Amino acid sequence: MRALRAVRRAATPASARRLPRARQQSSTAPLTYYSAWFCPFAHRATLALEHHADVVPYAWEEALGWERRAPTGDEAFDATERDDWWYHWKSPGLLEANPLGMVPTLVADDGRAVTESVVAVQFVDDLAKTRGGAAPPLVPADPFVAARNRVAADRVNKEVCSAYYRVLVREADAERRAGFADLLTGLQNFIGDDGAVGAGGPFWGGSASLTLADCVLLPYAYRLYVLEHYRGADFAIPTGGDWARYHRWLDAAVALPSVARTLPDKDRYLVHVGKYANNQARSKVGNAVRRGAAAHDYDDAADGDGDGAKRT
Repeated sequence: MRALRAVRRAATPASARRLPRARQQSSTAPLTYYSAWFCPFAHRATLALEHHADVVPYAWEEALGWERRAPTGDEAFDATERDDWWYHWKSPGLLEANPLGMVPTLVADDGRAVTESVVAVQFVDDLAKTRGGAAPPLVPADPFVAARNRVAADRVNKEVCSAYYRVLVREADAERRAGFADLLTGLQNFIGDDGAVGAGGPFWGGSASLTLADCVLLPYAYRLYVLEHYRGADFAIPTGGDWARYHRWLDAAVALPSVARTLPDKDRYLVHVGKYANNQARSKVGNAVRRGAAAHDYDDAADGDGDGAKRT
């Protein structure tokens, strides 16, 4: 897993490059994986790729970074009150494969691309099934359970992930607290699905192994420590009582070898996410939340981050 660790050190545009997987032994052509070490959306696809690493080889390209620029005057978010902003830098390969410049983006050797994090997880899972992968499927085999799992994934995206950015980006204390309350409700709703599978396992619905819904939540659950760091003790995830099941889930997930090797360094991530906490990040998600929209409802036109083909 030295290749994956090397990617975590690739923080600047100059170091963005294609890195072959160290364990890549399959004769199957690897997918080109445009990603970013810090991005929780992309982290979802990484979890799926590592879960099915025996049959879905991939080559990682660190395709997203940050660069500081002065305001242009075109910003709609009080740009005149700042002397600088942090904008996303995007690799030429990413923009060619996905003109919207979003990670994760998976590209086959024939040029076909798969985008959107939840779709990418399901795509990798489907690909592994066709290749006879040894790992359990991420989408349950039972169609009714699979449907419930997809609903859980969608709820997590709206209730937890978007609330995470409200706490980080919105400046009014009341808005941050409302976002955190919604986030806690979303976590409890996720745990409340126990019994969907009925196996008594630690993962979603009592599953004995990771599912799509786990992959959607985990990148954010792992990062929730940043809320207490930047917003104070009132924004710490509770422990004990009704929260024991949640922490059992989280501990079991991060202990999986396929998950552990994907986790970003916590101190390094704190520095990265400070751009959001300090209202400096000019990303599509940051812009959407800043204007009052939910993170999952960002608009490519309204919330464009200033990057495009002209910068390649």
